[in-house]
Amino acid sequence: MALEITFDKIADVYDAQRAHPPAAATAIGQAIVAQTGIGAKVLEIGIGSGRIALPVAAAGTRVIGIDVSTGMLTTARERAQQADVPLWLIRADAQALPFATAAFDAVLAVHVLHLLSDWRTALAEMVRVVKTGGLIIQGVDWRDPTSCVGLLRSQLRQAVMDLLPGSRPPGAGAAVNQHLAKLGVSVGDPIEAARWQRSISPAEVLAGMAARIDTETWALSDEILQAAIERVQVWAEHRWADLNEPQVVEHRFLLTVGRVA
Repeated sequence: MALEITFDKIADVYDAQRAHPPAAATAIGQAIVAQTGIGAKVLEIGIGSGRIALPVAAAGTRVIGIDVSTGMLTTARERAQQADVPLWLIRADAQALPFATAAFDAVLAVHVLHLLSDWRTALAEMVRVVKTGGLIIQGVDWRDPTSCVGLLRSQLRQAVMDLLPGSRPPGAGAAVNQHLAKLGVSVGDPIEAARWQRSISPAEVLAGMAARIDTETWALSDEILQAAIERVQVWAEHRWADLNEPQVVEHRFLLTVGRVA
C-alpha cells in the first residue's frame, strides 16, 4: 500500500523542506541551462513552489510549469512575481500533458516521478512532448545518509512501516532510467550541479517532522505521525547525548540528463 500525498495541504511548508541556499539555487539554474542552452523552451512537471524553475528561468530559458496542486501554483506565481522572473503556469496532470508533440526543447522533473500513480505513462508523455534530440532532465536532492537528517528520516520511515504494516513510501527508483531506455532515451551519468553544507540539530529535525516539513509525514494522519515521532524520539535520545547540538549535513543537487532519439 503506497502512501498518498496531497500537495495542497503542504504548499505553505514545502520550501522549508526543499529550499536551496541562494548560491546553490543559482548554480543549479546555471547547470540546467548549460544543458538546455540559452533561450530553450523548458517544461517542468510538478513545478511546485518554483524553487527550481525560478533559477532556471533567471539563467536564460523560457519555463512552462505544470502542477496538479492549485496551492503550489499559487505559491510559484507569487514567488515569480516577487522575483520579477517570468513563469508560465498551468494546472495539469503530468500523466496527460496538454501540449502538442515535440513542443519543448527539454522536460524537467525534480522529486515528482516517484509520487505519481502511473509514472511510466508520465515518462511516455514527457518523451512525447520533447523534440528529437531534446532532453529529459531529472534532478534530485542528496543529503548524507549518515548525517543526523539521514538517520532520523530512515528511522521515521521504519516507524511508519511498523505502525502501518504493508505500507510503503511511493517510489520508482532505478526503474525510471530503465524505462526511459525503452522509450529511446539515452541517459548519462549523474552531474553534480551544486554542493553545500548546513548545520542542524537532531531536535530541529524532529521538530520539522512534527510540523510536517518532511516528505514522509505528508500522507500521515495526526495519530500515526505522533506515534511515529515518539518512536524516533526515543531512538534519537539513545543515539545522541544532546539533541540540541548542531551537526553539519552535506547536501548536493544532482542532475541526470537523457537525450531523446
